Amino acid sequence: MRNLGAQQGVFHLMKPIALALILLAAPLVAANKPKFPATEVFDKVLEAQDNLAWSKAEVVKEEKNGKKKPSISKGTLYSKPGGVARLELTEPSPTLIVSDGTHLFMELTEVNQVMQYSSKKLRQSGNFFLDLAPTIRHYAKASYRRLVMPGPGFDVDRISALELQPLKPQQAGFELLRVWVDQKDWSILQVRLDFGGTQNTIKFSQRKAVTKVDMAKDPKLDLDPKLFTYKAPKGFEVFDLDL
Repeated sequence: MRNLGAQQGVFHLMKPIALALILLAAPLVAANKPKFPATEVFDKVLEAQDNLAWSKAEVVKEEKNGKKKPSISKGTLYSKPGGVARLELTEPSPTLIVSDGTHLFMELTEVNQVMQYSSKKLRQSGNFFLDLAPTIRHYAKASYRRLVMPGPGFDVDRISALELQPLKPQQAGFELLRVWVDQKDWSILQVRLDFGGTQNTIKFSQRKAVTKVDMAKDPKLDLDPKLFTYKAPKGFEVFDLDL
């Protein structure tokens, strides 16, 4: 009986302690609770992308494959809806990639060659440098969506990280897609794609964007159309890889 009484005394003593711990934990849970559900973040990101007339950003792409040293590419990306884009790479070597909406041209200056691809096929396969909206929609098919912690270097009160996991990875052709977005304007800050043991991370910085509403008010805000037209340099051989 004494032992039972002692146990009851300990139990009564622990009740207020447990209550205090619950009250202390409540603000922490509230702080970590996302402001927006995953579905709303997904919709807002696509809506923001669809409303863009054009965007410009500095991009850094890091490709990791096992224990090998990561491969880094840097450059400036101009893009418009419909798979129209211009990527001027400065690292690892100067390279020009231009998509006019029908074909994508990649210059290989070391060998005086140009690789020509179908822009439509690249968009369907989820090429990030063409158009982010169709890319995300492509990977969202038959995928489970959830929000995850943005991780180090990101303000959890301002940045959302959306994760897409395919229900059938082997059929989907990828294992994981994460998109980091700024909740202020729902612009994309970073994208990460995992597939076949390779992890590609693309970071966007110094972003500038003009919406379709802005363009309607002032057409002079549009980019020079010549940015997205391509003519192979003299002496370069063009290889059509869709033949």
